[in-house]
Amino acid sequence: MATMVLVAGAWLGGWAWERVTPKLVAAGHNVYPLTLTGLGDRAHLSSPQITLSTHVTDIVSAIEYADLHDVVLVAHSYSGVPATIAANLIPDRISRVVYVAAVVAPAGRSLFDVLPPAAAQEFQQLADADGDGWLLPMFNDDMLDAFAGAHGLSMQDRRWLRARAAGQPIATYGELAPADLSAVGSLPRTYIVCTGDPGLPLPAGVEVVKFEAGHWPMASKPAELAALLSRIVTVPDD
Repeated sequence: MATMVLVAGAWLGGWAWERVTPKLVAAGHNVYPLTLTGLGDRAHLSSPQITLSTHVTDIVSAIEYADLHDVVLVAHSYSGVPATIAANLIPDRISRVVYVAAVVAPAGRSLFDVLPPAAAQEFQQLADADGDGWLLPMFNDDMLDAFAGAHGLSMQDRRWLRARAAGQPIATYGELAPADLSAVGSLPRTYIVCTGDPGLPLPAGVEVVKFEAGHWPMASKPAELAALLSRIVTVPDD
């Protein structure tokens, strides 16, 4: 049995794990899906002042206030950045970080620094057009196809994601990660490479597991994702 803290990516909240959580609980795990400030049921708190540091604090505070230990921190997509930094701040409470098609925080750099060069400009244009300059709206279908490749989302899955998706404060993409992330580097880390996702370069020192899914497997393959997470946390380290 493991204690899992689940953090979804941009636009999503704890609700995005609702197809996965019951299966993890049935397997005997304690599961805590988190919602970052400005998203999900916390969308009413959204503002231009929300940064990467805000979301790091969300994760650290949730773990500390619940007094969780031996946490398997599962981070999807964007949340790989704040989750990496959070784990670096409280490594004594983290047993493993699992990245699901995630961006791993680059020391001393921002998320925009590791995305394709045109992404920052295109994202800002979207925010300017539909988010008052500071809020990145959920991608339309054309952008999903362009940025997420063979994401494997049915039309029903897309509607499910969009129904509760909230704009992502774009300042979260521009803030630099700390220059020293050595503490998290000493933790066991597993990267789930979703084969239908374009992906980004993998950091050194992570276990790599391939998974036949697109960028949002909690929507497209929730049972398979739950089974994979359960296997990862129950296999002892060598």
